[in-house]
Amino acid sequence: MNNHEIDFKLYGDDMQFVEVELDPQETVIAEAGSLMMMEDQIKMETIFGDGSSNGDSGMMGKLFGAGKRLLTGESLFMTAFTNEGRDKNTFHSPRLIQGKSSRWI
Repeated sequence: MNNHEIDFKLYGDDMQFVEVELDPQETVIAEAGSLMMMEDQIKMETIFGDGSSNGDSGMMGKLFGAGKRLLTGESLFMTAFTNEGRDKNTFHSPRLIQGKSSRWI
């Protein structure tokens, strides 16, 4: 699988949000509850764990990965946003932490 940089823009001052532009068939994994708005061709799917395989296979690997997330105070679930259209499409996500930032974390 080839990876490349995700195109995004930050908007706002103290209450920022990010606009993520996805190429056709490109997917971004985000925290659960990170959707503000999205275009029609973006598919949103809830996944268990962090979406990585990391050599772990089966349900036990997923449970172990989810357990690590739970111990650190994170959600057991993540959201995958996939552009199923033929053109670039965007979705918008709020910053969950208030304050100014020059990059999207």
